[in-house]
Amino acid sequence: MSSATTHLNLARKWRSQQFDQIIGQDLCVRMLKNSLYLHHFFPVYLFSGQRGCGKTTTARVFASAINCAQFEAFQKEPKKHLIPCLQCDSCKAMLAGKHPDFIEMDAASHTGVDNVRQIIDASSLMPLIGRKKIYLIDEAHMLSKAAFNAFLKILEEPPASVLFILATTDPDKIIDTVRSRCFQLFFKPIDAPILLNHLTHVCDKENIGYEKEGLELIIKETEGSARDALNMLESVRFSAGSIGKQAVLRVLGHVEDERIIALLACIMQNDSAKLLQTLQYIDQSQSAAPYIWRTFLQLLRACIWIKHGVMPDMFTQHVEVLKKMILKVHWKTLHRYLDLCYRNEQVFLKTTHQHAFLEIILLQLCGSRGSNDTDSGSGSSSSPSLSPSLTREVDEEGDEIEQDDEEEEIIDEETANFIQKWMLCLREVATLDDPLVTSIFKQSTFRQFDATTNLLEVEFCKKFVFFQDWLDNTQKVWMSVLQKRFGDKVVFKPQFTGKDVEPTKTAPIVLEKVPERLPVQQNNSYGQKGGYTKKRSYGYTKNRISHGRLLDVSQKEQWPKTHMLLHYFSGTVHAVNNEV
Repeated sequence: MSSATTHLNLARKWRSQQFDQIIGQDLCVRMLKNSLYLHHFFPVYLFSGQRGCGKTTTARVFASAINCAQFEAFQKEPKKHLIPCLQCDSCKAMLAGKHPDFIEMDAASHTGVDNVRQIIDASSLMPLIGRKKIYLIDEAHMLSKAAFNAFLKILEEPPASVLFILATTDPDKIIDTVRSRCFQLFFKPIDAPILLNHLTHVCDKENIGYEKEGLELIIKETEGSARDALNMLESVRFSAGSIGKQAVLRVLGHVEDERIIALLACIMQNDSAKLLQTLQYIDQSQSAAPYIWRTFLQLLRACIWIKHGVMPDMFTQHVEVLKKMILKVHWKTLHRYLDLCYRNEQVFLKTTHQHAFLEIILLQLCGSRGSNDTDSGSGSSSSPSLSPSLTREVDEEGDEIEQDDEEEEIIDEETANFIQKWMLCLREVATLDDPLVTSIFKQSTFRQFDATTNLLEVEFCKKFVFFQDWLDNTQKVWMSVLQKRFGDKVVFKPQFTGKDVEPTKTAPIVLEKVPERLPVQQNNSYGQKGGYTKKRSYGYTKNRISHGRLLDVSQKEQWPKTHMLLHYFSGTVHAVNNEV
């Protein structure tokens, strides 16, 4: 009857057992070896760094070297004798995990004061077979504050035969009084070339077929963690015959960079149909929406870098393709794409229908590019070609206010003609007998006009979405102005996506014929008896401001619409001629 064979996973099987086998931490290894050579030890060591970069492994190797039988020979001839030797009784006990003088404790499951007191009591005992009794406290930041305080005295003045090693992924959570008593070593993420050589060596020894692109993708995903890289390597190994790029993508639920670039190309071409076809081609049941989202943001960031003439640190193999794709796209457009994604990121992360939400956001981006989002040059960080700023400030008469620092505009003749028509519309809207409509239109931005579909797109501040119903109800007041300039068949499409601007000082808001005392039971809805009248309910008309009795509108429930106006427009509220 054959005995069962225990197979270790790759991360445990390839755990370093000597200093020379530790990868990517040359500085920390050199410091520890010099400490051994000089026979100069600190009472407490603090090993800090990200997950899987070798903190616990290095601590075990260091502990094994301290108690190795070849320790004195190493001090005499360090190049001839390696420690730990892995041959003496102490080293064999360490390899078997049964060394009586090496105590490893997981602080995540031993957080209390009682656990620390047990260590303090046991530390007074002499080591059995080694030179020192060594305590390794892993994830030390999980210890409670009371446990840290109980540790303070022994950490500062431990017995000569005791040495403490604290390992943590979050050194900021180690209280300052403890951290000041430690000799701290910082373990950095393992560099990609070093980790690639290590994975290649493991694949060769384990007879695992691999492609360089597949290994590079694993390294990119694991962010410098050797343990995570080996675990992912093993996962791909059991899902495919070799470690190829497509096999890694399937395990991760990721898609190729080319697919993400194709999505961005559809957006820049304003091709919604092709965008949906590209999304349909991507097997969303096998693809992780968070990865697509994250990679898309990284792609936008890379495009912005390229647009400013700087080589990005990602998508380096696609730089030439991206240069051609964004050649006629203004850098402000890329900024707007990225800004829209970041503003919706929290909602995306919390929603349970991430694929559907991702589709909606991409379609919004596809429809957000207007005729002004073109650029005649590649742009650079020093002198980017600026797209036209189509937002204009107008004064009370509707005349345009000149900007001293206005940047040079680059627009075609047709767009300039539409802009001129829009400016005339703003001038005529300013003469209408509705100050609220005038104020809303003054802070709008012309986006584009499609002469084929007669679709007029105008962007308003996000805060004005609360006045959308008001615009709909007063459409017959201002629509004639738009029809006069853009034709009777014009279709007005407001977009409430613009940046909010600080309200400017305005004249007092005048309400006509407001009663001396408003009954509490009334709702003050628009047009009710005893409320404010329909005529010029909001704002003021130029050359007709009546400064009557100052009204007390502090009761928000009695003056709901007034408070809404005061939230967006500064001023005071007066009754007209003190009439009741």
